[in-house]
Amino acid sequence: MAKFEVRILTEPEYSQWDQFVEQSVQGTVFHSSSWITPAAKMLQFDPVIIGVFDTTQIIGGCSFFRKDIFPFFKIGTNDITLTSYGGIVTENKKSNNVREYETRYHEIISLILEKIRTLNLTNVKLTNGPELVDIRTFTRNGWKETVHYSYIFPLSGPVEEHLSKKIRWSINKAGKAGIVVRQKWDKDLYWDLTLNTYSRQGKQSPFSRELLFSFLETIENTRCGEMWVAETASGQGAAAEIFIWDPHMAYRWLAASHTDYRETEAPTFLLVEVMKHLQEKGHKKFNMMAANTPQLAKFVSSFNPGLVPYYSVQKIQGIYRIPGMIRSLTTR
Repeated sequence: MAKFEVRILTEPEYSQWDQFVEQSVQGTVFHSSSWITPAAKMLQFDPVIIGVFDTTQIIGGCSFFRKDIFPFFKIGTNDITLTSYGGIVTENKKSNNVREYETRYHEIISLILEKIRTLNLTNVKLTNGPELVDIRTFTRNGWKETVHYSYIFPLSGPVEEHLSKKIRWSINKAGKAGIVVRQKWDKDLYWDLTLNTYSRQGKQSPFSRELLFSFLETIENTRCGEMWVAETASGQGAAAEIFIWDPHMAYRWLAASHTDYRETEAPTFLLVEVMKHLQEKGHKKFNMMAANTPQLAKFVSSFNPGLVPYYSVQKIQGIYRIPGMIRSLTTR
């Protein structure tokens, strides 16, 4: 077996990590240091990026957030508010020899898991991106897996060819109602729509206004996303979409709508226009998320996207088990 070096990266090495993430098909915008660093600061976590090196080249790694709750209870997770993925990223090494490829792949992940073990974290949870399909190294080392799903829409052909009759009907209705769609950064509008959306469900927003605005500032500063708004003929905000992207695909990060204008079909019309815009920008895939929530899945599946699994893996390494602790700490 090759002798690789594994270590926690320092900030000066983050640019090298970001280049690696951009090149790897498993890398997402959520793995980048430009997302991890401000997100950790906002939620009062410590960012951790582990790198595996073949001489000076990164060939694998793992990103997550760390928090020491008590001297005896330390967590590592990327399951934090408004951050969908993280975890493992490996090289795009091509080989016709499956055994050779898998041996190298599993060695890289084994080194990462051993490094995580040395951090003495009580509870570790990693939610990997959809392109990481082989989690056998985790399960062979006692990690427990959970399968989740995303809807991924192909943007390689005409968007209209994928749409159901229901979606086409909704588009026509929105047009007749005079709904207008345009790009617009309006944080206050989005927050108002968020409150209205969750109020309609009898719930509170899972994130604060301050946290939302901080993330939006990060997206604006790094130019990794846009906000689009659907307005009525009189200029009232009916719906809004915030999407972000990386070199591999775009993501439907957040969406909200106003109860009073839902019958105009503004949310549907807006989403279709966003998809067309993303296609014009050259994106080949659009991760529409939403597949794990029945109500949202019913809406998104009408666009006829592909259903793709992704995996969370978790390892409890200490004797302390505090139910709900990670969830309560990561959804502020």
